[in-house]
Amino acid sequence: MASDSSYSITTVPHRKLVVMKIVGMLTREQVEQLYREEHAAIAAMGCRLGEQICLVDLTDCKLQVQDVAAAFKEKQGDARIMARRLALYTGSSLARMQARRITDRANAELFETREQAEAWLFADEARAAA
Repeated sequence: MASDSSYSITTVPHRKLVVMKIVGMLTREQVEQLYREEHAAIAAMGCRLGEQICLVDLTDCKLQVQDVAAAFKEKQGDARIMARRLALYTGSSLARMQARRITDRANAELFETREQAEAWLFADEARAAA
């Protein structure tokens, strides 16, 4: 990966949660690799693609070039692998606008903070526990 761009993927298996952090400006190849690694992480949690929920940290993510944004949009559009819920957060209004265009779907929301994103992502759990 380029020195100014990277990503990380972690999981919380008991919640079927995938947590991603994207930093800098990725390449199309990095987007492909990110999704391969995400699918492997989902399988390692013991759940099928589509059962997971996903939290994405875009606070250090730059605006992506059109080709890379298109690669993200292509991957996001595959209903067979789509997360049940997708919460993204970034403090940048420009990054939020680009993320909104890429993740234009009913089960995805964009937030300014991680706390807001987690509150929405886990709202069903909170209601069930109440």
